Amino acid sequence: MGNEEKVMYSYYARQPIFNLKNDAVAYELLYRDSLDETSYSFFNGDLASVSVINTALFGGDPKAIFGGKKIYINFTEQLITNGIAYLLPADHVVIEVLENVRPTPEVLTALEDLYRSGYKIALDDYVVNSDNEAFLNFAYMVKIDFRDSKEEIERTAAICRERRIFILAEKVETQEDIDYAKSLGAVFFQGYFYEKPIVVSNNNLSPMQTTFMRLVSKLNDPRTSLKDLSDIIQTDAGLTLKFLRLVNFIRFDWMEKIQSVHQAVLIAGLNKTKEFIYFNSLSELNENGVDEIILTGFYRADFCWQIARQISPNDRPFIDEMYLCGLMSIVIDYKFLGSDDVIEGLPLSDNIKSGLRLEDTLAGQILGAVIAYGKGDWDKVEEFRISHGIEKDDLARISLECIEHSNVVIKGFGAEDKIL
Repeated sequence: MGNEEKVMYSYYARQPIFNLKNDAVAYELLYRDSLDETSYSFFNGDLASVSVINTALFGGDPKAIFGGKKIYINFTEQLITNGIAYLLPADHVVIEVLENVRPTPEVLTALEDLYRSGYKIALDDYVVNSDNEAFLNFAYMVKIDFRDSKEEIERTAAICRERRIFILAEKVETQEDIDYAKSLGAVFFQGYFYEKPIVVSNNNLSPMQTTFMRLVSKLNDPRTSLKDLSDIIQTDAGLTLKFLRLVNFIRFDWMEKIQSVHQAVLIAGLNKTKEFIYFNSLSELNENGVDEIILTGFYRADFCWQIARQISPNDRPFIDEMYLCGLMSIVIDYKFLGSDDVIEGLPLSDNIKSGLRLEDTLAGQILGAVIAYGKGDWDKVEEFRISHGIEKDDLARISLECIEHSNVVIKGFGAEDKIL
C-alpha cells in the first residue's frame, strides 16, 4: 500500500466578538488561504464559506476549539437557499448574511424558515434601504461598519433600536469609535481595537472524488437508504472523520458511543446525512487523482473487519467497531493525531480508542497486526496469527482480498457490501 504523505493544510481566521463588559462572547470565522494572509482574497464566496466550515467545524473539535462560544459564519445567497445551514446546530452557529446577498423571494423564504427553526441571523455590513429592509424581519443582529458615512450609520442604528435588534459595531479601531457606537446603542463590538483576526491552520484529509461521485448519484435515487449512504461513507477515512465530527457536534450525549458509520448515519438521519454529502461535494469534487491515504485506510478497515469476523464471528458489534477502528487509524497516522489526549477526544467508543492506542486489547492486537502486515513486520504478524489460531494461508488470502476491494473502491465501481 502507498505510504506517501498527502495531507493538505487548510486555513481560516477567527476574530472575537466582545460585549459591553469587554468579554469575548463569540467568534466570526473568515476564509484564509495561508498563514501569512491577512485579508480575504478568494473569488468564490460559496467555496470560501464551505472551506471555513469544513476546516473549522469538521476538522477538529468545535467545542474544545471555541470554548462553547457562538460561531458566526458568512453565508452567500446560494448557501442560504441550498439549506447548508441546517447541517449546523442552531444553538452554536449564527448565520451571517453577506452584504451582497439579494433579498429575492427564495432568499427571504429560506431566511424565514431558518428563523422559525431557531437559527439566529446576523446582517453583515448592513446599511438599511428600501430594497433590503425585509431582511430586518428575521435579524437577530445587525453588524454596522463604522467606516461607513455617519448618516448611514445613524440611520441604520436608529431603525435597529426601534425594532429592538442588537447592534454590533464592526471595524472599530479607537476608543472614540467605541464610545460613539455605544451612544448609538451598540452592545457588541468587533475590530482591530480589540483584536485582529488570528489565522489558524489545520491539516485536512481530502476525500476521494470517486466517493463523492457515488454519494451524489445516490442522492438522486428515491430508493436510497441510510445503509446505502453509510456503506459509501465508510470507504473514506477523511470523510468518515468529518461525519463523526458532525454527529458529535449535533449530539454531544452520543460522544462516547459511536461504534460504526451506520450508527452515526442513524443518529444524524437521512436528511442531515444528505446535507452533509452535498456540502462536502461542493467543496471536494474538484480534487484530482487517487488518494493513497484513503486507499490505505480502506485496506486497513477491511482487513480489521475480516480478522474480527474470523476471531469473533458472533460478536457483530465488535466486528463493526473493528472496521471503524481500521478506517480511523489512517487519520491518526497521517494527521499526526496519535497522542492519548487527542484520541480520547474523538467521538468513538472506548473499544475503538483502545485499538487506536494499540493497547493490549483484542482491538489493539488486531489493528497492530494489520499495520504490521502492511509494513512487512512478519515476526509480529506471526505472533498474532499463532496467538489467535489463524492459518497463515487464510491471512494471506484475506490481505489479497482487501487489496482487491480497496482498488475496486478507487476505481469507483463500489466495494463488496458489508452489513453493519
